[in-house]
Amino acid sequence: MLRSTLLLCALAAFSAAQEPIAPHSAIEPPAAKDAASLSASTKASPQDLLTTGEKTGWTLTAPYAEAVDISHRLEKASSFVKVLNIGATPEGRTMIALVVSKDRAFTPEAAAKTNKAVIMIQSGIHAGEIEGKDTVLMLVRDMAVTKKLASWLDKAIFVIIPVFNVDGHEYFSPYHRPQQNGPRDTGLRNTAQRLNLNRDYVKADTPEMRAWLHIFNTWNPDFLIDNHVTDGSDMQYDVTWDMARNQDIAEPAGAWVRDRFVPELDKRMAADGHLVAPYGALRNVNGKPEFFMEVFTPRYSHLYTAVQDRPSLLVETHSLKAARTRAWANYDIMRHSIDIITADPEALRAAVRQADEEMAARAGDRSAAPVYLAGRVSSDKSHPLVYLALKRGQVQSEVTGAMTNPYIAEKEDIQTVIHDQIDTTLEAQMPLGYLIPSAFKEIADILALHGVEMERTAKPLTQEFETYRFSNIVWAGSPNEGHIGLNSFDSRLVKEKITIPAGSYWVPMKQRRARLIL
Repeated sequence: MLRSTLLLCALAAFSAAQEPIAPHSAIEPPAAKDAASLSASTKASPQDLLTTGEKTGWTLTAPYAEAVDISHRLEKASSFVKVLNIGATPEGRTMIALVVSKDRAFTPEAAAKTNKAVIMIQSGIHAGEIEGKDTVLMLVRDMAVTKKLASWLDKAIFVIIPVFNVDGHEYFSPYHRPQQNGPRDTGLRNTAQRLNLNRDYVKADTPEMRAWLHIFNTWNPDFLIDNHVTDGSDMQYDVTWDMARNQDIAEPAGAWVRDRFVPELDKRMAADGHLVAPYGALRNVNGKPEFFMEVFTPRYSHLYTAVQDRPSLLVETHSLKAARTRAWANYDIMRHSIDIITADPEALRAAVRQADEEMAARAGDRSAAPVYLAGRVSSDKSHPLVYLALKRGQVQSEVTGAMTNPYIAEKEDIQTVIHDQIDTTLEAQMPLGYLIPSAFKEIADILALHGVEMERTAKPLTQEFETYRFSNIVWAGSPNEGHIGLNSFDSRLVKEKITIPAGSYWVPMKQRRARLIL
């Protein structure tokens, strides 16, 4: 008995010694102490609709079953909520979405008849970055049960996915996000197939993404919010964001983002005590720090929606801030975004429709401007910015005893510039359409997943067509997500006499998804 007791004590001591060291930010926003909006939502909630995050002070998060259970409880509590089964994961778990509609417009067709804005929100695409799972359920509760945010439903319909990467979410461990300040256990960044869903929007390799594409391309939301947690240097900011707002989204949707949405969002967040910045990083330029945004491609959520002319908000709370601070920032940035949209939903919907029309109108127009396909952040276009950083200090390491150089609780407001514009590196004229030979059916199948309209040719076509010829091709040195990419290439447009077999695919560009097709 004594030997067994000693063994258990030794195992307990070993287990305690192996607990990850909790990282933390050197500074938290003063308003995070109260987190007024978050606390008010929790206080107003019925007990059976509280999440584990709320009940544990955001130190823990629950398995996926809780999100499903609360979703169905919300459905029972309100006739405005409908839970949809939207697909199955590779490990056989059911993916769900909640539709919230005062009109009970629980299908895309019914929603379209209301002429209301459709807002889509997703969390847990990277399942370790998980506060958004709880906060989106809180928003549904506040809309449909406690009615704190019920006025939104007069102007909008919501499609909400609480956890996108369901299989990855269930691989709980305290070691998956060691650089993150809680919750104690989280899931994986990637899926059970070890693929990154936020790199899969165009290629659509995963069953999860194919399910998402069906939802997106049938509901055709006007706006998407994608909730994440970022890593990197410590800073004063509690949340950063990114949105397509340059050539990477068609006008006038881009103008709506730049002129109406972003300035108002920053103003409202600041009024609630948040410190907000665009997503990006400082770089050394001639010995001085300058801030550069990142240029994304449509393999990411917010640029995939952008090539479909829909604005999207990428939310990035910071991993070093307390989990409760992150939840508060996540709740508020969604709340203020929806407030802005529902204050004038027709402004957003009109911008999206006009962007669709203007892009489709370029099809086959030789005089139309070419369409942006790729770019890099501009090095010579910038404007002033005060970047809210933290200073570093000399501290003795608890682990090694050596002196280290961590961030300290002392603000450093850096007078610098922000580079948030894009220089185009690749563009192309919009053709009238594309012909895909029948032998390349897999390309047509992928286009169909994206909701692209096309038709089959009834007979062979032999005539002169325009086509591209590629040269100086440099392949990537290693695969990524099971594919070999191209690092660079040259292309030239030529006219050639080609025979296209019967049963091939005609893809007209005079359609809403013209830019995505291109």
